[in-house]
Amino acid sequence: MLKVSQKLEYAMRAMIELADATHAGVLVPAREIAARQQIPLRFLEQQLGALSKAGLVESFRGGGGGCRLARSPDEVTVAEIADAIEGQIFPMFCLEPSDHTCFQDSQCGLQGFWADVARAIQAVFAETTVADLAARHRSMSPGLVLVSPEQLLSRP
Repeated sequence: MLKVSQKLEYAMRAMIELADATHAGVLVPAREIAARQQIPLRFLEQQLGALSKAGLVESFRGGGGGCRLARSPDEVTVAEIADAIEGQIFPMFCLEPSDHTCFQDSQCGLQGFWADVARAIQAVFAETTVADLAARHRSMSPGLVLVSPEQLLSRP
């Protein structure tokens, strides 16, 4: 099964934290995000730097400093976060424009299938906003909710 990198997972978790703070108009220190989401601070700081460079997060130094979203949570998509952290994501190496190591390059029926998978992933990333992610998170957060991965995958 395809897996998302830990870098992208942590960046998305940080964006969820910042979405709620953006509505309240407060800055959130990286240390606070790291503690709430159980992310190593140094690793989180790298992801926040990439998100800032992409114009998705603003950061302010000094006393009372912290981070906030650069735009409204309903304007920032998962696709933008993924592009900032990973660049374009390909489910198979044979789809990467610079990789021609496959002996059946451009002559394989599977390559078209993997292209369909890549387009489907990109569509979900493009239509899902940080506001959507934050709403999902809030719906799971009121107390200890135990949901198995199987239950999540079987949801319509």
